[in-house]
Amino acid sequence: MEKGILELAKTRAVIFDGAMGTMIMASGLAAGEVPERLNRDQPERIMEIHRRYYEAGSDVVHTNTFGGNSIKLADRRAAEEMALLNRDAVRNARAVCPSGKYVAGDIGPTGKMMAPLGDVTREQMVETFFAQAEALLHEGVDLISIETMFSLEEALAAVEGAQKAGAPLIVAATTYQRTKKGFFTVMGETPKQCVSAFEQAGVDGIATNCTLGSRDMIDLTKELREATDRPLLVQPNAGKPVTRKGITLYEQTPEEFAHDALAIRQAGAHMVGGCCGTDDRFIRELVKALDLSCGGM
Repeated sequence: MEKGILELAKTRAVIFDGAMGTMIMASGLAAGEVPERLNRDQPERIMEIHRRYYEAGSDVVHTNTFGGNSIKLADRRAAEEMALLNRDAVRNARAVCPSGKYVAGDIGPTGKMMAPLGDVTREQMVETFFAQAEALLHEGVDLISIETMFSLEEALAAVEGAQKAGAPLIVAATTYQRTKKGFFTVMGETPKQCVSAFEQAGVDGIATNCTLGSRDMIDLTKELREATDRPLLVQPNAGKPVTRKGITLYEQTPEEFAHDALAIRQAGAHMVGGCCGTDDRFIRELVKALDLSCGGM
């Protein structure tokens, strides 16, 4: 892309979508079903989710490719389908993308540890992410969105892979936990460390998503803003999950989420969306809270 989305972010908040997985599960994900295969087998189901997010006010939607890298797909016996499933995902999003809106190619973690803690080398990680980014870019995504990375090193491998594939715009997210000593990734990295590494790697936008609810994300946004002047994308969960009868639920209301999202915007986020537990209702309330229909913040 053209850096149009970053130019837009200079004038108002850019709204991303909410959770894809939450919406797929709500529509009835069968046990053992591979979400990425729905891009090929039930494209209308995925297009409907994208459509609902666009209609709710999202400027950007993510492709249904969070688990679409070959390492993760190999655990589901679908590695050989990687390129086709990613390309189908982009076609589905493009088919319902209104004029003036955007499609983000979603790249999630492999689910594996990098050597020496695990068996996957950094070179293998880079090549894996390169291949996925290449497939997404082949069908014309506007940006690559690297999300839910619990390890800074894996996130940087994804950035390198996307850059190797020629991505014109990259937004990269690390996921944090809140402790008594502050915010840290699972691997112990601080927001300041992640921001510095991403800036040195040349990412266009810095992001965080998942794990934390919208209230905790307010403070994390302030910390990220103090560490960088680059565009920030923040996508909180719908509060803290609770488990009832073996089922994980998110009980925050769309109105509560939108109230906190306004504070996240005021804390310095240029781009805001939702993660686990959010759906199009949350995005609709977010748009109302930011009053984007009237120019907004």
